Amino acid sequence: MILSPGFSLLVLSCRADNDESIADEARRLIQEGGIDWDKLYALADRLSVRPQMAGLLASLPEGLVPGSFRERIDKAYLDTVHDQVTYAAEYLKVYTLLSAAGIPAVPFKGFWLAHEYYGSLGDREAGDTDVFTEFRHLGRIREIMLASGYSVEPQMAGFSMDDLAGRSGEYNFDKVEGGRCISHLEFHWRISSPVYGLGISFTDLAPHIVPGKLQGSDLQTFTPSAAFLLAVMHHGGKDPFNELKYVLDFALILRRHSEIDWDWVLGMARRFRMEKLVYVAVSLAHELLEAPVPEALAAGVDAPGIRRMTRNRIRFMANSLEYWHPWIFISDWLFRIRSRSGLRMKWQLGWYITGILFKRFLPMRGRRQNR
Repeated sequence: MILSPGFSLLVLSCRADNDESIADEARRLIQEGGIDWDKLYALADRLSVRPQMAGLLASLPEGLVPGSFRERIDKAYLDTVHDQVTYAAEYLKVYTLLSAAGIPAVPFKGFWLAHEYYGSLGDREAGDTDVFTEFRHLGRIREIMLASGYSVEPQMAGFSMDDLAGRSGEYNFDKVEGGRCISHLEFHWRISSPVYGLGISFTDLAPHIVPGKLQGSDLQTFTPSAAFLLAVMHHGGKDPFNELKYVLDFALILRRHSEIDWDWVLGMARRFRMEKLVYVAVSLAHELLEAPVPEALAAGVDAPGIRRMTRNRIRFMANSLEYWHPWIFISDWLFRIRSRSGLRMKWQLGWYITGILFKRFLPMRGRRQNR
């Protein structure tokens, strides 16, 4: 597959600590020309890998890259450091309060992946903090969060517990200071709304909750097995593998593949009709970032259908700035349907997207015709 110089440079930035020749290859791409620096920044932003781009540029000589681009990327990196440190600190405050009330709140994705797998909080972009808990605690969680200066996310402000149970998989809270949201906490009892069929529970994950540490504080966290499964569920089942950051998550977790219980991961994946997503996640990490393919997954990763879906997602990421609505929306949902198993699951997702298309795009078409 032929990739643009810009996307190729972003892929190299995600591999920068794996190969000493990466800087030489990046220098060659830049010197050959053809890179639109404004477009490259927009793509790095869209794919959430600006910290990786900043890291790659730090290894390149001055003058090779426009100064304005370096400044923008470096600022984005510093903003990420600030945000992630703030999110982690806010989480620890909330975790202390919840623990005192006997409420579990295990972090996943976000700052925790940065801390545990990236090696630095500032190396992973994120706009929120995801934690896993139990639905039965949501009422008390709400009380504690409101007493701690948080407010319910506006879209959920009017939701009852029955609304949450039927329509969502998370209950979200914001903390705003000086007109700026300094913390957005999402409490999950499953990955997403019921339509996605990703109803993994705290009980399912309990065997893979282990002690951890963050900034000298004790907390609960997930094993690499659960971290990988939850990342695949969220990045592929809820979101359709549409960011390069997601691929980097998989690649970094796969470095510890010998610690992953692949029988448990695949068993859970089959239960939730998402085994194909596990194979595509590994395939993407291998194809783009040279991550290892565990022996237990090799046959599945090599299947023709998985290879086709992998190429589809790479093309989508590489060309995401050029896609137009509603095609980008339809393409995402076609991938979601094709990557899941079972007629009932596919029908459920297909029916859901049909309803969204009618509500979102057909009225728009009618308005244009009436002008």
